[in-house]
Amino acid sequence: MSTPDQVLELWRVFPWDESAKTGARFSPSHVPPPTGRGRFDLPREISHVLYLAESPEHAVAEMIQPWRGRGLSAAHLRRATHPLALVRVTADISGTSVADLCDPEVLVNTGVAPDRSASRHRDVTQPLARRVWDRGFAGLRWWSSFWGDWHTCTLFTSRAAAGMSFGEPERLAITHAAVTGAAEWLGIELL
Repeated sequence: MSTPDQVLELWRVFPWDESAKTGARFSPSHVPPPTGRGRFDLPREISHVLYLAESPEHAVAEMIQPWRGRGLSAAHLRRATHPLALVRVTADISGTSVADLCDPEVLVNTGVAPDRSASRHRDVTQPLARRVWDRGFAGLRWWSSFWGDWHTCTLFTSRAAAGMSFGEPERLAITHAAVTGAAEWLGIELL
């Protein structure tokens, strides 16, 4: 993912209010302002970031992981009083690129050490995101904190938002294929 002229297909899970206007809180296209708590957050004045997954199961897993070792019920598929929904995000990043931090050549070219990108410490990963930003990328890709089979993409919305489109949200239920798949990967019992 380090070459230009790409269209990325990504996924996100979010609390959905069907009456929310485009871009408003609880809409598919809402991008929360940086809080500084995100692994690859940039300073608020530079760019908001949108964390996305490369598969529906991974996007769901990020939301249901607190129930590892416990059972997951329909009640757990809500946040802030709203049902969780899955949406496909298409990002046309033509003219720019995403720094693939899984690619050794990209790591060398950006001066990023693999152990730095895998760190769970924000004081390590946020400066790394800033370095990627300073080199002109529209975002970065790295392996999931779950395991290397899943990958996440962080888009810097100041550079990527114009090319982003959001599909029709699917309300999540215990029987949704992405929920059952994520639960199986994480060893979560569905109630």
